[in-house]
Amino acid sequence: MDVTRAQATADLARGEQAAGRIRNESRWFARYLAVFAAGFGVLTLVLGLVDPLWLRLTVSGVLWFPLVIGMVVWAVRQRAWPDGAGRRALPGWIGTGVLYGVALFVGTPAQLGNAAYWLPAAVVVVLPLGIAAWREWRR
Repeated sequence: MDVTRAQATADLARGEQAAGRIRNESRWFARYLAVFAAGFGVLTLVLGLVDPLWLRLTVSGVLWFPLVIGMVVWAVRQRAWPDGAGRRALPGWIGTGVLYGVALFVGTPAQLGNAAYWLPAAVVVVLPLGIAAWREWRR
């Protein structure tokens, strides 16, 4: 089957349009990472600043579990998944997880209620996933 130059040009244009559409549809992943980064920041603040313990655990559970369930449902419903996204996001997840653990380990119980500790700690915890989200958005 012979393809004319016009047909080839049209096919290439349709391919580029489809690639652009897929790229736009896969931008959800950057938002996904950003929402989780913000969630970790809020969770860090709640666990460090809310007192007493029962209230701290209740508020964190009421905020965290619906966030995780909602984000998983949202992710499953997406039509396009960016190639290599999991591999690219892994350092952000690991970094945020490690920094979150360190912030809690160092901050509880010694710094409970001390905003001068927990506000910067929350910012530091957010950074790895926030950077991963920013990098995904720029792709």
